[in-house]
Amino acid sequence: MGVWQRFRTGFAAGFDAVAVGGGASAGPDRDGWFVRMLGGGKTNAGVAVNEHLALQLPVVYACNNRIANPIGMFPLRIMKPKAEGGMEPVTDHPLASRLGLRPNEFMSGRSHRKALMGHVLRWGNGYNEIERNGRGQAVNLWPLLPDRTAPHREGGQLTYRTRIDGQQFELDHGDVLHIMDQSFDGYLGISPIAMARQAIGMGLAMEEFGGKFFSNDMKSGGFLMHPGKLSPKAHDNIKGADGQQRANPASPAAGIKSGLDNAHRVKVLEEGMKFVQTTIPPEDAQFLGSREFQIAEIARIYDVPLVLLQSHEKTTSWGSGIEQLMIGFVMQTIAPWVSAIESEMNWKLFTEEERANGYVVKFNMNALLRGDMKTRADFYAKMFGVGAFSPNRILGLEDEDGIGAEGDEHFVQAGYVPIRHAIKPPAASAASAAEPASDTPPAEDTD
Repeated sequence: MGVWQRFRTGFAAGFDAVAVGGGASAGPDRDGWFVRMLGGGKTNAGVAVNEHLALQLPVVYACNNRIANPIGMFPLRIMKPKAEGGMEPVTDHPLASRLGLRPNEFMSGRSHRKALMGHVLRWGNGYNEIERNGRGQAVNLWPLLPDRTAPHREGGQLTYRTRIDGQQFELDHGDVLHIMDQSFDGYLGISPIAMARQAIGMGLAMEEFGGKFFSNDMKSGGFLMHPGKLSPKAHDNIKGADGQQRANPASPAAGIKSGLDNAHRVKVLEEGMKFVQTTIPPEDAQFLGSREFQIAEIARIYDVPLVLLQSHEKTTSWGSGIEQLMIGFVMQTIAPWVSAIESEMNWKLFTEEERANGYVVKFNMNALLRGDMKTRADFYAKMFGVGAFSPNRILGLEDEDGIGAEGDEHFVQAGYVPIRHAIKPPAASAASAAEPASDTPPAEDTD
C-alpha cells in the first residue's frame, strides 16, 4: 500500500493531534524533538510560544489569512504553448481538471492551498506528497504535516521523512512539493514563528496581562498594610485553608468569587488595613500603545500593510493611496509566494516529456481585479487596443459566452504607424517619385 493510501487512514488522526497541541515548537534545532517535548519553552515575556499557540495572537492569525486568502482564490491551471503563439489550457493531463478544483478527494483547491500556506507561514515549510499513476504522471496532491516531515540529506541523496498515523515513511524528493521562504542551507526553511518568538511572546503576554487586569477588577498588584499584627481570624480571611490567596481564581463550588464576578463589588479591609498599589498602572505603562506596536512588529515579519490588519494607528494609507498600497502588497508579498509555488510545481509535477512540451502551472492573478469593474474595463481596453486580447478572450475572462469565430480576431488602431513612416510617409514618397516634374502651373479655379 502506497504512502498516500496510508495517509488517507492517518489524515484525520494527524490533524486531531495538531488540534490538541501536538507537534513541533519553535526552536533552533533541526528536528526539534527536545523543544517539542518541552512544549516550546517560555520566552522572556514569560509565555510559551510555538507554531500552534502563535495563532492565538490575532495579528498572526490575520497575517496568515491576508496572504493565504488571495493564493487560495487565484484560478490555478496547467497551461502549454500554442503553435501560433501564446498559451492555452491543458485538457489531456490527469491533474488538469483537479489541480485548481480538487487536488485530492478530501480538499477543495482553496482549502488545500490555504493549508499549504498556513504551514509555510508558521513552520517555514509546506509539504505535499505527489501521487502518481503508472506512467509517472501526477494525479493527486496530499498535504504532509510540517511538524512530522523534514528533508534529510545523506551524501548526495535528498529524501523526505514523514510520520503518518504513527508510521515513518521515506519519500523521494521528486515526489514531494516543498514550499519555503528563507533558509540557511537551501533545503530546509526557517520558521517565522521561531525567529519572532520573542515579539509574539510579548504580544501573548500583553493579552494575558489585559485579561488578568480585568479579572482583578481592573486593579494593579500591590500589598495590604496593617497597623499592627494580624489576628488569626484576619489571617484566615486573607488566606484560604490551603494557604492560597483567596484573590486567585477558585472553584465556584467553594463559594469564592473571582474574575468578573468581583467587578463593582464592595471590598472590606479589616482591622485598619489599607491597600498600597506597587505596580505601574496600565495607562502609565502605555499598555494600549505597546499592543499597537506589537501589531506593527509582527506585520513587518509577514510584509503585510497595517491597513490590511484593521490597524489605522498613525496611517494615512486610506483614500488615494490605498490603490498603490494594494499594488505594492501584491507585488512585494503575494507575487513571491506565487512564484515559489509555480516554480516548485513546474519542476516536480510533470514528467520529462511534459516539461519538454512546455507544460507549466500558472496562477491567474487577474482574479484580484474581479471586484473592481472600472479597473477591469480599463485593463481590457488597453489590452484590446494593442491587439493582445481578442473579444472572445475578454469574454472568457469574464465568464461570458463567446461570439463565434469572429471573436477570435485581434484588432489594432489603424492610426498607429512606425516612427519612420511618420517622418517620411511611404505613400507620399512613392507618388512623388512616380509623377514627372512639370513647369506648367495648375489651372485656376473659376468657381
